[in-house]
Amino acid sequence: MISRIAQGAVAEDLALGYLQEQGLALVTRNFRCRTGELDLIMRDGEYLVFVEVRSRRYARYGTPAESVTRTKQQKLLRAAAFYLQRQHL
Repeated sequence: MISRIAQGAVAEDLALGYLQEQGLALVTRNFRCRTGELDLIMRDGEYLVFVEVRSRRYARYGTPAESVTRTKQQKLLRAAAFYLQRQHL
């Protein structure tokens, strides 16, 4: 059985590959700050795209999208705002 950490790394690799195939460029991976973590930060032309990668081993626990709670969304927004401020964007 694959560990949760290994499963997360595989999911991030798959997401990264897919997004790169779609023409997005990797800016940074696993950006951590006091407000949280951003799995992938990608560039799509002039836009930055902040990506939260979620995966589920079993569908009976719900979809990956369903696992992103309002609290998690707020943490992601704060982390993205922190990144933008730090980069003077």
